[in-house]
Amino acid sequence: MDKFQNFIMMKLMGGLFDRENSLSEKEDFVKFTKDSPTRYDIMIEGTKYGERSGFGPKVAPLMLSVIRNQNKVIKSLKNNPENPRTNITDDELAELVKLANKKGAGIIGYAQIPERLVFQDKAVLSTHAIVLGFEMDKEKIDTAPSIKCLHEVLRTYDDLGKVSNKIAAFLRKKGFAAHAGHPLMGAALYPPMAQLAGIAFLGYSGITISPEYGPRFRLTAVYTSIENLPKADEDAHAWVREYCKQCRKCIKECPGGAILDEPIIHESGQITHVENTKCMPHFINEYGCSICIKVCPFNNVDYYKLKENFLKK
Repeated sequence: MDKFQNFIMMKLMGGLFDRENSLSEKEDFVKFTKDSPTRYDIMIEGTKYGERSGFGPKVAPLMLSVIRNQNKVIKSLKNNPENPRTNITDDELAELVKLANKKGAGIIGYAQIPERLVFQDKAVLSTHAIVLGFEMDKEKIDTAPSIKCLHEVLRTYDDLGKVSNKIAAFLRKKGFAAHAGHPLMGAALYPPMAQLAGIAFLGYSGITISPEYGPRFRLTAVYTSIENLPKADEDAHAWVREYCKQCRKCIKECPGGAILDEPIIHESGQITHVENTKCMPHFINEYGCSICIKVCPFNNVDYYKLKENFLKK
C-alpha cells in the first residue's frame, strides 16, 4: 500500500473511530468496564511495521467495501424502533437462521455477554448477541503466507460485515432493535463470545476452533433487544484447550515466535495468547501471515476424528 493510499485509509478510519466511540456516550447503550480490554486496531498499529505487502490496488475495493459496511453499522442505528420487541417466535428465529445461512454464515449461536467483553471506549446496544461465523476457503488459506490467502481473509471480512448488516435490518423490520457488529474491529471481543455461544472454543493461539471449520473462519455478532434467544452449552468444546496444550504446533510454526507458550490469564478473566509486537511484523510484511491457521491440526483433520483419538488417549 503506497503512502497516498495509506493516508486516505487512515483518514477514513479516523472518522469511523470517532463515530464508533460516540456510542459510549449514549445512555441506552451497554458500555465498557474497568476490566474491559483495549482493542488492538490493526489498521492503525500496522503502519509501524512496513508497507503492508499485498495491500495494493486489487485490495483497495475490498477495503473500501469493508469501511463502507463499518460505517453502515453506525449509521443504521437510527433505524431502530422506539419501543422494540424483546421476544422472538420460533418461526422468526428459524427465518433468521435461514437468512444467515443463505448469506454465507455457516455458524450461528447466541450468547448473553458480560460487559467486560466490550472494548475500552466502545459500547454495544445490548448484552444479548447473535454470534455468526463465516468460513474461509481451505485451499486458499493453505497457501499462507500469500496474496491469495490475504484476499480470502479480506473477502471473508467483507462478506461477513455485509451479512451482519443484513441481519440487523431483518430484525428491525420484525420490530426488534439491532446493532450489527463487524468482523474487522468490532466493539466487543468475539472469541470468548463464540465460546459463550457454544459454537467454538479458544485454541492455544487465541484463535477459536469450531467443529465445522476448525480455525478457518471469522466471527462477528449482532446485538439485539431479543431476550429469549436459545441458551448454549459454552463448555461443549472444552476438550479443545487440553488438546492444544499437548499439540502446540502453532507455537512451533509461528515465524515471529509470537504465540505464548503459557497464555497470560488476567484478573479480569481475559486471556492473552499472542504478543502483538512479535506477530505484526510478519502479519504486515507477509500477506497477513495466517500460518497458525494453516498448520493447525483442526484445519487438516476432521474435528470429531481428532476428538475421538484424543479422548481415547
